[in-house]
Amino acid sequence: MARRTIIFRCLLTACAVLFGVHLFSRQRAHVPTDSDQTPWEGLASPSRPLAASFLVGTNRSSNAQRASSVSVSRSYPDVTAVILNWSRLPNVVQIVSLLCGPWLEDVIAEIVVWNNNPKEIAYQTFAETGCPSEKLKIYNSPHNTYFQARYVACEQATTRFCFLQDDDYLIMPEVIRTLHARVFGTPDHSIHLLPPHEVLSTQLRTTVTSDGVHTSSAWLGHGTILPRTGAADFLALLHHLNASEDEMKMADNYFTILNNRIPDVWFDQGIELGGGQPFTVGMEGDERNKIHVINASRYLATLLNAFRASDISHKSKLPFIEVDAVTPAGHEVSQAPCLGDSCLLQTNIPLLPSNLKAESHSADDIVMQELRSIQSLGKDAVDHFLRFPPSQAVDGRPDTAFRSPFPARRGDFVSLDMLSRMGSASDSTIEIALLVTRETVDILRQVQFESSPDAVNWVVSTHELVCEETELTGLRGHRSPPRKLQECSVQSQETDHRFFRASLQVDIPSSPHWMIYEFWIRWLA
Repeated sequence: MARRTIIFRCLLTACAVLFGVHLFSRQRAHVPTDSDQTPWEGLASPSRPLAASFLVGTNRSSNAQRASSVSVSRSYPDVTAVILNWSRLPNVVQIVSLLCGPWLEDVIAEIVVWNNNPKEIAYQTFAETGCPSEKLKIYNSPHNTYFQARYVACEQATTRFCFLQDDDYLIMPEVIRTLHARVFGTPDHSIHLLPPHEVLSTQLRTTVTSDGVHTSSAWLGHGTILPRTGAADFLALLHHLNASEDEMKMADNYFTILNNRIPDVWFDQGIELGGGQPFTVGMEGDERNKIHVINASRYLATLLNAFRASDISHKSKLPFIEVDAVTPAGHEVSQAPCLGDSCLLQTNIPLLPSNLKAESHSADDIVMQELRSIQSLGKDAVDHFLRFPPSQAVDGRPDTAFRSPFPARRGDFVSLDMLSRMGSASDSTIEIALLVTRETVDILRQVQFESSPDAVNWVVSTHELVCEETELTGLRGHRSPPRKLQECSVQSQETDHRFFRASLQVDIPSSPHWMIYEFWIRWLA
């Protein structure tokens, strides 16, 4: 299904600055559609391990292996995947083929294809995927229920969690596994995968008022995991509001806002499939979404005011709404799942200026707040946010990079959550490895490398940082020619740990910027 496509474009005139709401989404790989190729052909996958070293002809490159998280076996899978079909049925077949594969058999219990298209589909359409009929359920809706369908399907599921996605996006198995592993740490709310332009929109729409509003909007179609009870409570709230048919259909615009919790969003690693006719098209679609976003914000403010003005006890709160919302711990930490293996990048390196505040006078100011923030940022800052997101440090590609918009400062960190403890091996060591620019090497020499079993108790590595020049060339700078990249590594003090972190301990006079092409953990024999 379609999702809103927002492009930020800066139009400068001699007298004023005019900003349209359009965001340039970064180019993504398109998946081949030849019948003899799987949907993930040519991509990093569990059967296609990524390089453990970018140094050619060295002992390290031959003796190293990328570390993989140890799977925590569970007695049964506990996720229902819900896919909406409208005009991209071949895409849906590809998505089902991936979701039903062996790499997710301990995660995905059932797949529901909700067909909003008037042309009915049957199981035979998916026969080539090999997905058994007892796992794949198809529902031909008598009419187009739009986005409401995914919540109804989730509410009717029998599993603890639901995974939602549209029909124009492919999410790799390792990313879904990362979502699944992390949702257990926060089992009462959703996690949203978003491309950089959508992450920016969510951050700039974050609204906090003195009346208890503490929210933002986040789309669900790029890949979202949520508890089944969350979908049920959300639908109950819409019925409590006597929401109109149009409001029910456009439910995605209401979900995170009415939850009154700043949504947990990750920079995504999805592959855009394209094809078909999207639902949200052009300015008309964007304007429709804006209307519903503002309407959701007004609903939220009205409900919170009524709740506080009444004698309703805290034991009988409205469904779904977090009436005592607070800013979550780690709100300033950016996150991105890894490609090639299940892990999660986390960093507190600022991506936006600190003077951009979430405070607002009223909830229905949410869209205008985004516009004001875009105007304050300017075109260059927006362009940098879209071109160098943190996800590019863990996408398995040495030709993309995460670059900080501001000079490195004391307290900056980048870390990897490997989702489970790595285990121990008497004849092997764990190394933290980064592919970086020479400028970033200056930062790493002032970094403290640490590991932890629980992200609370950290053990500092006493080993020396080693950096060697590769044959890879970095991206061309604004004023400098491209230079050879450096592969830096340091041995971890412990092997049986889950979290690995590099923390900058001092400010650096030369004011270098972070530029990380790859960040990974490896075993070294």
